[in-house]
Amino acid sequence: MNSFLKSVLVRYLLVPIAGVVVLVIFGGGWYFSSVLEEDGLRVDNDPGDFLVKITGITDNTITLRQIKSLETEENLAISALWGITNGESYGQLGDLISEDDGLITREFTLLEGEFRPGTDARFERTPYPHDPYLAHELDYVEVFIEAPLGDIGAWLVEVDSDAWVILVHGRTSNRDSSLKILDDLYELNVNSLTIDYRNDEDAPPSESGYYDFGVTEWEDLEAAVQYALDDGAQEIILVGYSMGGGVVVNYQLRSPLSQHTNALILEAPMLNFGRTVDKGAQERSVPYPITAVAKTLASFRFGVDWGAIDYLSRADEIDVPVLLMHGEEDDTVPLETSIEFAEALPNLVEFHAYPEVGHVAIWNWHPDEYEELVTEFIERHR
Repeated sequence: MNSFLKSVLVRYLLVPIAGVVVLVIFGGGWYFSSVLEEDGLRVDNDPGDFLVKITGITDNTITLRQIKSLETEENLAISALWGITNGESYGQLGDLISEDDGLITREFTLLEGEFRPGTDARFERTPYPHDPYLAHELDYVEVFIEAPLGDIGAWLVEVDSDAWVILVHGRTSNRDSSLKILDDLYELNVNSLTIDYRNDEDAPPSESGYYDFGVTEWEDLEAAVQYALDDGAQEIILVGYSMGGGVVVNYQLRSPLSQHTNALILEAPMLNFGRTVDKGAQERSVPYPITAVAKTLASFRFGVDWGAIDYLSRADEIDVPVLLMHGEEDDTVPLETSIEFAEALPNLVEFHAYPEVGHVAIWNWHPDEYEELVTEFIERHR
């Protein structure tokens, strides 16, 4: 076969192969962009399914079995402090006592209501009932803050002080994430304001209809800061968990009110949503070319501005002290983004990484150390 015929044959074979590859990558990208919309962008205020069945209970222990048809986010056998609820009652799970034939027995403290064997329940990261008084017997006021899209709610635990801490929860979470330290803030004689923001259950929807990962939510935090200033705040520390960390950082980058910020406390902050999506794709074994196409399609289909959700690239513009914490086994937000943030601000960031700990679960594993770290940081920078 002469060279001309060979080249024709090669082109004849390569063109359809290349076409198939392009179709596979585009089709995979289209599908994964839809997954991204459903699992990442779409607003979700559902508290979650009941994932365990209570098989036995005493005054200080509880025995659980995983419901086999569902997957639990947390391993039942991890000796960390979790909440457990059946939707009405609330308790705390402590250390693992035994594990035998699918049955897990753990230390248990009943906080509210009653649990019965045979009923279903779910784990929660917040091991307290759902308001400051039920959790810590803290008197609080439900306040409403005038924000750009409408009023947002907040818990205000007020003390006689001009120091304020404003707390911002993460995606699919809620104000409950603040309960782990509200009693510590009260003991420090610091006002605490735990806020909702757009797309929360009782808050106005965003204009996009999706989570904006801090691109717009920072305006609601700005409204909360203005509320605190109007009420006499002179010292303000901002706390952000996961996506709430991105909200806090973007507020600090964009708001003229950020001049009033004394310091930031960030746990597993989502500083670059594109990197978070890349991590999720890797966890699902999605090839990089498909991920890249999916992100491009998400821009066209759902209006995602990847550059606007990259706060990491502007880390060097942050000019206040930061307490930064991240679990090394975080399967949601890449640990590397926090490492890079700390490296960009070596004189401002106090960084702590925790082996074996997952997403926004440092307090659950190390509550005493966590509270000591946070309170000492606040005392230094208030």
